[in-house]
Amino acid sequence: MKIFISVLFLFLAGAVFAQSKPEADILQLSATVFKWETTNQVDSLAKVFDNKLMVVNAAGVIQTKDQYLATLRSGNFVHNMIDVEEHTATVENGTATVAGKGKFMVTVSGNKITLHLAYIEVFTKDNNSWKLLAIHASVLPD
Repeated sequence: MKIFISVLFLFLAGAVFAQSKPEADILQLSATVFKWETTNQVDSLAKVFDNKLMVVNAAGVIQTKDQYLATLRSGNFVHNMIDVEEHTATVENGTATVAGKGKFMVTVSGNKITLHLAYIEVFTKDNNSWKLLAIHASVLPD
């Protein structure tokens, strides 16, 4: 009986922490955005960014879609590597959020640095496709 209760508890605990299909899809889209950032696929990013995109970077600078894309195109800010440590998604009524933590190796004006960041992404559904509406990143203490 103890084994049955233990197995049942583990099954229920796993079910609580499992992501739904829409949530798993958003996590995959988030991973794709990070891949495009590290491979400098700015045109692909432009397609998934909502026209009203707002980016708040770890330094507190706020950029619009056009400003952020111009920063990426300039070569003064390069995502060299993004290593997601943890992330979770929530999807509700045409809005999705991803909250996560990770190591971001970037080059800023020729200087390579590694940042340990917490981030949140907000996606909205537009004509049956997801668009990235907002990004916010904060530096975590090491």
